[in-house]
Amino acid sequence: MRQATVALGLFILFSDQSLFAQEAPQPAPLVTQDTLPDPVNPVPEIPSPTSPAEEVPEFVPWKTMWGILGLRAMPIGLRVAPNGSEYHPNFSLDLNLNGWIWRSQGLYLFLDARLWGERSEYGVTNGNDSWFGTSKREVDLSGGAAWNYVGAWEARVFGYTNNNLNRGTSLVNPYGFMDGFGLENRYYLSPEYSRLGQIGFDVARATFLSIGYYPSKDMVGNNGLPFEPGMFLRAYLIYDFWDWRCYAFGDFQYIGERSFQPRLLLFDVGLAVRPFRSCRQCEFRIGSENTADVEVHNDFSIGYLSLRYIF
Repeated sequence: MRQATVALGLFILFSDQSLFAQEAPQPAPLVTQDTLPDPVNPVPEIPSPTSPAEEVPEFVPWKTMWGILGLRAMPIGLRVAPNGSEYHPNFSLDLNLNGWIWRSQGLYLFLDARLWGERSEYGVTNGNDSWFGTSKREVDLSGGAAWNYVGAWEARVFGYTNNNLNRGTSLVNPYGFMDGFGLENRYYLSPEYSRLGQIGFDVARATFLSIGYYPSKDMVGNNGLPFEPGMFLRAYLIYDFWDWRCYAFGDFQYIGERSFQPRLLLFDVGLAVRPFRSCRQCEFRIGSENTADVEVHNDFSIGYLSLRYIF
């Protein structure tokens, strides 16, 4: 009986080989031409679930209003007032103001204002004030709407008025003014114009070429007589020196009569400097304003020093 039991146990042990068998190693897959990576059409990599998200465009803040505020001192020069009288200006306060009304469509309003002062002459001030005597003499206003309709192209509609502030024979009302309205189409040359109305936009450096027409009213020539303006051309250009610290500027304008006869050539040229690295908005200018009348063959020039703040 005992021998039968031992024989049965040995039979069961050797018949069940899975108890001691080890798992056989799997053979390596064959490398064929079909399994090699295709250098022409590589298999796209599946992005990792931990890969960084797509970059979010940087937010650029917009400005509601922008422009230039300036003061010019004019030690020399002669000018014709809107009433046709000549005078010697000694200062001007300048303002260029722009503000959005429909930003998504590139539509904004603009205003150019300038107040002129006259030095002590012709009895307009107290003679004891000598060089310090000054009188408000003229205010020029121009404003309207501008539409940046595509790329660097801009259309403008504006009105203008040049007012003589000396009352003349009236004790109440100013005597002598010129006004009208115009149409203009501009092409901006400056790459920074793409930031129109954004932080960093510099209206003082926004160079452009333009063509326009005055359909209405009048201006005054160097002979003191009014004329009806017509087509005009304008170019504002700059040339940089020393990496933005200093640049030359030129504002050139041609104004013809409505009969397409040449009449006025206006030049404002000079040198601009921004000496403060911590305040690039502060700018000093030295320049000359010139008005040449082609019909009467004369010109008036004004030399000036200017302090401006670009905002």
